[in-house]
Amino acid sequence: MELATKKRLSVIVENAYRDQIVDLIKEAGAGGFTIYKGMEGTGHRGIRGDSGMLGEFYANIEIISITGPEVAEFVLEGLKEFMDDGIPLIVHITDVNVLNRDYFK
Repeated sequence: MELATKKRLSVIVENAYRDQIVDLIKEAGAGGFTIYKGMEGTGHRGIRGDSGMLGEFYANIEIISITGPEVAEFVLEGLKEFMDDGIPLIVHITDVNVLNRDYFK
């Protein structure tokens, strides 16, 4: 069995910025993404979690996309611009091995 090495890009951001991140991922040419809701935790901004109706707007989500290196680089450059504009993001990228090479651009 042959596995293909791709990049797993993870972005943790407030739900308020969801559309901007998704648009960037689409513009980059990624084959898709997954969004996880209900992210809770603590960090330099204190405790983060669901806090009612408004909490959904400000709650953290994680957006994950598995891509090739060129697409990942495009997304990372766009995310850096968002960070420079003051949008708080947590971004990490790792190498992953996948079975379906053609699913991930």
